[in-house]
Amino acid sequence: MKRFLAVACLLVSPLAFAAAPPPANVAGTWTTQTEVQGIAVNETCKLVQAADGALSGTCETSGGTFKLTGKVTDTSVNFSHPAAYQQEDMTVSFYGKYDAPTETVAGSIDIQPINAGGAFAMKRVGQ
Repeated sequence: MKRFLAVACLLVSPLAFAAAPPPANVAGTWTTQTEVQGIAVNETCKLVQAADGALSGTCETSGGTFKLTGKVTDTSVNFSHPAAYQQEDMTVSFYGKYDAPTETVAGSIDIQPINAGGAFAMKRVGQ
């Protein structure tokens, strides 16, 4: 029995220390189409990605250019940036999944403090 436990520990222990896959590479310029409560908004986002998946950069809309922060984990792409609509400050948060074959990110959008939501789709410029 002791021998079985020792062998089992040797077989399982490498799996416990296996490295997580690197995050998807989403660095670059993206066109972003959003739809919130029937209103379409287009953005151009320039994403800068660190080796650990941390995101920074900017998103440019008709209302201005806003700094973004976020994180890529595996294929999950989440980021947010400030915005203003009708002189009200808000935070726009994007929660999406990266699809490597199509070079797209799609998912949901959340706008606070107005409790609005919708959908978004991004495509890498030049693809």
